[in-house]
Amino acid sequence: MTAANVSALVEARPAGGRSTAPVVQVAGAAWPLYKVHAVIAALIVAVVALGLTGSGQAVAWASAAALVTVWWTERLWQTAHRPS
Repeated sequence: MTAANVSALVEARPAGGRSTAPVVQVAGAAWPLYKVHAVIAALIVAVVALGLTGSGQAVAWASAAALVTVWWTERLWQTAHRPS
């Protein structure tokens, strides 16, 4: 049996391939702004869902749906409207 070549699984991206998305410093790490928006939206939806339903399951589903929707919508929008 041969050992897996882990370095073959890692591909280096060219320096110019980095995202030009606006970033925010969160605990010393650069987070793309769309991720911050998604987390904030999920928190707001969680508070509203908890107030309306009082159900932890409803809160989890609603906040997860909000997070994924905002995350991917903004990410795809930024990709489509990236300056050339």
